[in-house]
Amino acid sequence: MKKIIQLFIKNRILVAILLLLALSSWSTVALASANAVVVRSDSVNVRIGPGLSYANMGQVKKGDKLAILDEKNKWYQVRLSGDKIGWVASWLIDNTDVSSATNKIGIVKVPNTTVFKSADAGSNVLGTIEQSQKVTIMYQEQDWTQILYNGTAGWVKSSFIQGTQETSGSTVSSNTSSDNDIKKVTVTQPNTKLRIEPDQNGRVVKTAKVGKQFDYLGKDGKWYKVRDSDGSVGYVASWVVTISGTKSAVKSAATNISEATIVIDPGHGGNDSGAESKKNTYEKNFTLAYAKAIKNELEKTGARVVLTRSGDDSKSLGERARLSSKIQADAFISLHFDSSAQENAGSGVTTYYYNKDKDGSLADDLNSQLKNLSIGNRGTAQKDLYVLHYNSQPSVLIELGYINSNTDYKYINSDTYKAEVAKDVANGLKEYFK
Repeated sequence: MKKIIQLFIKNRILVAILLLLALSSWSTVALASANAVVVRSDSVNVRIGPGLSYANMGQVKKGDKLAILDEKNKWYQVRLSGDKIGWVASWLIDNTDVSSATNKIGIVKVPNTTVFKSADAGSNVLGTIEQSQKVTIMYQEQDWTQILYNGTAGWVKSSFIQGTQETSGSTVSSNTSSDNDIKKVTVTQPNTKLRIEPDQNGRVVKTAKVGKQFDYLGKDGKWYKVRDSDGSVGYVASWVVTISGTKSAVKSAATNISEATIVIDPGHGGNDSGAESKKNTYEKNFTLAYAKAIKNELEKTGARVVLTRSGDDSKSLGERARLSSKIQADAFISLHFDSSAQENAGSGVTTYYYNKDKDGSLADDLNSQLKNLSIGNRGTAQKDLYVLHYNSQPSVLIELGYINSNTDYKYINSDTYKAEVAKDVANGLKEYFK
């Protein structure tokens, strides 16, 4: 009797297990049926990951019904025969007219346009494309455009590509030239640091001179992983080198002022009052007021403007210069007012730069507009100033007149002159970003 009871219990357990398996199977089928798509294109590639850069693992054909398991970045994860799992592009499923001949052609508008692996500026860099080069556009989504690059897919900023009415067919190469692959990075700034980690506080492995080349190994955020000829490996900041061994530095991403990020640095602040006028007013207060006026004027153009200080704060020279690098500003402008050893001994506006190659164009374009100010213009001049010397971005320091000159001060202390300066700086930057 005991054996019969044990057998009965075993059978009940077996029936329960089979029932659970059946329900599980039914649930899976029901889920697939509720989340399924039918392929309408003649054929669609299935890839091992959600992107055209992933390897192709097969194809599905028109009429095939696919169960959707997941969705990521506009890609469907689907189950195939034999319980294989793969990814298909959602925009190709219902596309009945997909072929290489129907892809649109775009023209690159910006010099040394960077091609990323994903639609993310923090992803790995595949290489660069020269200005005016034609590319095959595969897909667009808001700020990013996917193009055919070296036989795979890459992403570039949509604002850097100008669309055409031309279709690809056989008219455009897919950028197969190995010259576009990143093989080298070339240092463009003096005393460039090779660091052990992709961080400005990382330990310095060595210091490199302008023109020094490293082998490119990869990208981590805004840093390039590189190897020197002696085998040492480290990271260099992307904003102090140019990629692919080109002779010129990678230019600003901004092609007009509306795309630019600009740092305005009101000199002095906090315990550092700067120069004092005969009226017992201080330079630090004027630089902040002028910085805010310039910020308001620039924001009318659509530019992003960041102040190194927005109140009566103490900021070190290092903090001011590093902010420019940290946010990869397209221009840095430090504001000051001159003072002579004796009252009324000096007058005029001066625009200073440190590195002619890096800063010269910015200084010239700004100075060409500042010549129109009520206070006389002393032109541009090279000067080794901390916020310029240790600034990786194009930078200038403008002395907007002599605060201890009676003639200059009457303008400096007026709203009219302040408005003139703001407009002239904005016009100078418009010219610079053309």
